[in-house]
Amino acid sequence: MDKDKEYYKILEIEEDASEEEIKLAYRRLAKKYHPDLNKTDPEAKEKFIKLHEAYDTLSDPQKRKFYDQVGYNPRNIDLSDMLWRNNPTRFREILRQMYSNYYRTPYVKPPPEGMYT
Repeated sequence: MDKDKEYYKILEIEEDASEEEIKLAYRRLAKKYHPDLNKTDPEAKEKFIKLHEAYDTLSDPQKRKFYDQVGYNPRNIDLSDMLWRNNPTRFREILRQMYSNYYRTPYVKPPPEGMYT
């Protein structure tokens, strides 16, 4: 996993931290690294952006569950789970709609009647 994307280490919390602990850690570190409060530190803005990204992911239960399962690496994503949890017929229908225009011949409007007589 990318070291910059280890959200639990960025927020300095354990992996089993509660939502309240995440919020408290974010607030504490946001005050510490906020760019307006640290104008002399050139890396404060980057640290604050990483901190906000970590908080955004870990504060949302669905994003946190996904992050805990696959981490940040996009190569870890298994799309087959999406097909089985959701209705596969619906997924097929979406693909059919996406590609139906590709294989269909374009509609050509016929000339008005009497134009070529």
